[in-house]
Amino acid sequence: MNLHNIAVVGCGGVSAMHFSGYAAHPERVAVVAACDPLPERTEWARTKHGVPATFASIDELLAGAEFEAAVVCTPSQVREPVVAALAEAGKHVLAEKPLADCYDEAARLVKICADAGVQLAVNQNFRDHYSFGIARSVIDTGAIGTVRGIAHQELTFRQDRGWRLGMARHALSVMGVHWFDGFRQLLDHDADLISCRTYSSPAISCSGETDASVTIDFGPVTVSYVQSFSSRISRTETLVFGDSGTLRLEYDRVTRIGADGDTEEWANPHSGAGKPESTFRSLARLLDAIDNSAEPGNSGQDNLKTIALLDGAYRSAAEHRPIALTGGLL
Repeated sequence: MNLHNIAVVGCGGVSAMHFSGYAAHPERVAVVAACDPLPERTEWARTKHGVPATFASIDELLAGAEFEAAVVCTPSQVREPVVAALAEAGKHVLAEKPLADCYDEAARLVKICADAGVQLAVNQNFRDHYSFGIARSVIDTGAIGTVRGIAHQELTFRQDRGWRLGMARHALSVMGVHWFDGFRQLLDHDADLISCRTYSSPAISCSGETDASVTIDFGPVTVSYVQSFSSRISRTETLVFGDSGTLRLEYDRVTRIGADGDTEEWANPHSGAGKPESTFRSLARLLDAIDNSAEPGNSGQDNLKTIALLDGAYRSAAEHRPIALTGGLL
């Protein structure tokens, strides 16, 4: 494994888990620079996380630092020009999720990076932080037989702050993008139909939706998904129904309940305090791909199928009709 110099672009709240995750792997990652237009955020990167060089703009960063890849933690609405500038300069990119606010923009980012000959990957860290990866391994052993359906709920009371409050797309963009990506990891079929209804609760201050009910057909398997940022009951649970057993996914574990009521359990070491490590694992997939001249499993091209579900859900809610997908894409 090679050591890679990277830069972090955007030093807002989400960048903290990146800095912490990368600091645990000095043999693999050296954060040599950071960039943010707010002086207090670059000062925080210097003093809290020991970043040796900081810059106020992408142009200054590209002119003043030597690095191979950039981790882009900017708000999604300003991401396209940032990724375009990095790609033009020959820098590989790991982008925070959601990759873009809509499918067409995500497709442009994929094309921009492909045309520039650089890798684009997405920090879908819930593949590890939540127990999707463990559950997929269990499914692959045949432990529950053929998967027939999935039911997922995330119920919480969540009042965000900052730039997210003004966004027209809220709960699904904040958390649904994780769950959409996770459903894809559990199933062998691409999505072909999605239906969604949303509303915004007056209990939460934001411009976008707080709650959603979503149904997705992945070929013969249907996923039902309820998202609430206004629930006074807290629960996050994914149930995977198979012919010979059921899996219950939570952040910290996967439980298998067999046909005779027997149970098995697998712990998830990347839940809770393991979140920074799950973020490093997203970057490591990109770095491995760079080292091996391959495409990472969390590539921008792969992520188009996740963004298709996100954008398709919003289109369905706006147009009051199911949205069809072809090969998982809009």
